[in-house]
This record gives sequence, structure tokens and C-alpha cells, in this order.
Amino acid sequence: MRNFLLADDQAIVRSGLRNLINDNFEPANIDEATNQHEIMQLVKSRFYDIVVYDVNMGGSNFLHIMRWFKIVSPHTRILIFSTQPEDVLGRTCLQLGAWGFVPKRAATAELVIVLRRLLEGKKYISPTLALSLIQHSSENKQTNPFQNLSARELEIVLLLNEGKTLVEICNLLHIEYSTVNTHKRKIFEKLMVGNVLSLSRLMETFHAREPQVVEA
Repeated sequence: MRNFLLADDQAIVRSGLRNLINDNFEPANIDEATNQHEIMQLVKSRFYDIVVYDVNMGGSNFLHIMRWFKIVSPHTRILIFSTQPEDVLGRTCLQLGAWGFVPKRAATAELVIVLRRLLEGKKYISPTLALSLIQHSSENKQTNPFQNLSARELEIVLLLNEGKTLVEICNLLHIEYSTVNTHKRKIFEKLMVGNVLSLSRLMETFHAREPQVVEA
């Protein structure tokens, strides 16, 4: 029997994933987590073949949980399932140990293919992400400005783009205000933006011009 953990704070998303897994991967044991604490408690008590994880799940520190998995359960296959742009976040997720990245807008058939691939012990890189990786390699990071950011900086970018204040980011990431402020300044310098609105527009503009390819 395969063990799945659905880590997402949206009940409707977890319900849809549960139905998809029950329809395509029986017999399966499926657990659910709505925050970082629940993820850690469940992973300590049971080995999961696949964890489907939303990096924007409330009460979760994306960078911390990925590093935690590497130490506590390194053989667990983590599938990132997110509304964030794949071409912005995908490469960083793979570097942090994820086995694949699937946008929440993906078709059900694609998600089934990805889950089967992970259960076979193979990582999944979509054509869109593969193209982004090739461009990153061949153009020396000039294609995607966000790939010049560190994992921590990218994490803060995502929170800023959600409208989080610096104080809220401090509380979520458990770091000092001065540290967050320094990261923000460096992010703005690297991306050549002057405020959060410009940062959000850059994310939208970059994502809009990237080709969207769905694997059949």
C-alpha cells in the first residue's frame, strides 16, 4: 500500500487530490496536513511515499520544511503543487530536494502521470520547466531574473507578492526585522525594482512571456 500526505490548507484542494488518488492508486493510505506542525507530526509517525505540498500553505515555512525533509525523511518524494509560477519557483524547488513541480492549473491527467512517475522512483520535470532550465544554463541566468535570488530571498519575494508586511514575514520565518529588511533591499537591487508593486508586475510580466507547455 502506498502512503500519501496531502499538505495544503485548502480543504477543497485536499478533497480533489484525495479523490484523484483513490480513483487511480488503490489501495492507498491518504493523510492530510493543513500546516507545518501537522506535516512534521505525521512524517515522524509514518513514512510517506509522496508528499503533495503547497509552498504557500499558511503556517508553513517553505525553506525550513524542505531542509527538514532532507534530514528527517530524505527518501520521501515531495511534489510541489502550487499556484506560483513554475518558471519562477521550479528550479529552486528542485535544488531544495523536490521531485517535481505541478501548477494547480494542471489537468488531472497530467497530475496522475506525475504521481505515477514519482512512485516509479523518477523525478518529474515538465517541458516548461525543462525549457527554463536550459535557458538558465545557456544564457547565464539572464533569462529569468528571479533565478539570481537565493532560496531565502525567493521565499521572501513570494511573501511580499502575497501582500505580507515585513513584520508578518518576520513572524512567519522566525527571523529578525533587520534581516528581512536587508533581504528586501538586496532583492530590490538584484531585480532593479523600487517597490513591491513593481516586484509583482515583474513577476506577472515574466510569467506571461514564458511559453506554457503541458505534457500529454
